[in-house]
Amino acid sequence: SMLQKLGGVRRIDLAKSALTDLAQNALPDGTAFALRVFGHKKAGSCETDLEIPLAPIDRKAAVARIQGLTAMNLAKTPIGASLLKVRDDLKGVKGRMLVVIVTDGEETCGGDPKAAIQALRTAGLDVRVNIVGFAVDEVVLKETFREWARVGNGGYFAAQNGEQLKSAMRATLRPTYQVLAG
Repeated sequence: SMLQKLGGVRRIDLAKSALTDLAQNALPDGTAFALRVFGHKKAGSCETDLEIPLAPIDRKAAVARIQGLTAMNLAKTPIGASLLKVRDDLKGVKGRMLVVIVTDGEETCGGDPKAAIQALRTAGLDVRVNIVGFAVDEVVLKETFREWARVGNGGYFAAQNGEQLKSAMRATLRPTYQVLAG
């Protein structure tokens, strides 16, 4: 689905542009950054790959890696499997962590993303999971993503075009607050 066009531009190119903006401009210097990707190497595969291992962001290298990403026709969406790997991806990190899932579709590899998010939280990780739904029109799927984000102590961000995707990606970086009446 990332090969489909929105406003004459393939979704993968809009996603790469938003990720590039994030890596070049939005993340503070020294931010620990990792990138896990799926649907980019083999058609019909449920593989998920750590394309940028966790390290302080190297903007030039990150942008080059992001720009080199492709999308495969008939790609699958292993959201649950990707989330199960987050614990190893972030191994050794202390303190608060942010996981941002960007997807234009539902889990299609038989995984259980909600359970994977719960497992991260019950493992004692101080992790917040934000989900960006890109060109997601189905109401039930949006509600599913909202529920996953709630379980992950995060938020759901909708984006229907490239500019909204850039804004949503930046919004995922903002801290969340809970106002308590005194």
